[in-house]
Amino acid sequence: MAPIVPFPAHLSDLTHLKKATGAVEISEPLGRLSLVDRRLYNFLLAYAYPNLGKQRTHVVHLAEIKRFAASARDGTGEADNRRLKASVVRLQETVVQFNCLNSDGNKIWRSVQLLGQSDLEEATGELSYTFPPGVEERLFEPALYSYLSLRAIYQFESKYGLILYEILKRYADRAATEPYWAVQTSQLRELLGCRDHLKDWKDFRRWALNPAVDEIGRISEFKVEIFETRQGGGRGGGKVVGITFRIHSKERLEAEQAVRELDKPRLQRRGEQKIRIEECEATLALRWLQGADVAARFKWMKRAEELGVHLPPAATAQENLAKWITSIAALVCREERLHAPMQV
Repeated sequence: MAPIVPFPAHLSDLTHLKKATGAVEISEPLGRLSLVDRRLYNFLLAYAYPNLGKQRTHVVHLAEIKRFAASARDGTGEADNRRLKASVVRLQETVVQFNCLNSDGNKIWRSVQLLGQSDLEEATGELSYTFPPGVEERLFEPALYSYLSLRAIYQFESKYGLILYEILKRYADRAATEPYWAVQTSQLRELLGCRDHLKDWKDFRRWALNPAVDEIGRISEFKVEIFETRQGGGRGGGKVVGITFRIHSKERLEAEQAVRELDKPRLQRRGEQKIRIEECEATLALRWLQGADVAARFKWMKRAEELGVHLPPAATAQENLAKWITSIAALVCREERLHAPMQV
């Protein structure tokens, strides 16, 4: 057997990834793959890509994976070796299914692992990995693909944001005046791994969809608007059955801001996001309390007092609410079930 020659790539060259649509739009309804798993798969694919179809096994050191993660994430390395091995196992346990044609032109159904046999030399940290033949042939020179920024991939803090970015990037790259992606909500849930949780649409929108769209807008070179399609009558205009994501390329200043966002240290981005959330919660809590009756205001004034918040005289008066509500805004939003208005 001929010796395996590791791909001699410089980590700095791994900037973009040409990823087949079939490997992007993986329906994974139970959501077992974590953000780390998905980042790792993208790295392994990008690292092996120049040799796909040329050699069966690809070799990389775990130290190189962690070094690239650290360079992309301002010194914050990837998970330790134990967790990286766990990610490899989860990728091997993920089965993809698709239809294809055999040599006679007949349609066949295929089921295959996402990642094939992998061996780790514990002493050296050298990882040898393979893509199953049924998957590899679809990864190399795909007819439909997304051209992804590997650097951006490592900036995402939410797996929902990463999944949506990978899908929408293909549509953003189209030479269309107004690119969009329309999808049924059931399919979207399967793609995001939310078939069995966040079942209430408002919760799904609040905790999965809206943060993902916000993260894409901050990190990537495009931004997204969400439009709901409803069916039936009743409260709220009926059940949401479909979503259209309209994609807009950023103006020059916005694009430059996205680049600056990538250059910010990870802790700084998290801090700024925390500030935005706190400001939003303060606005929501204040607006709600201003419209509430005297009993509700008095109840929350007493709660604030019990928690040690310094209260001004006549604390329940309209003009004084803003002086103390910020301190307990997060608590008010959680217990009164307040959330930002949906973008429709």
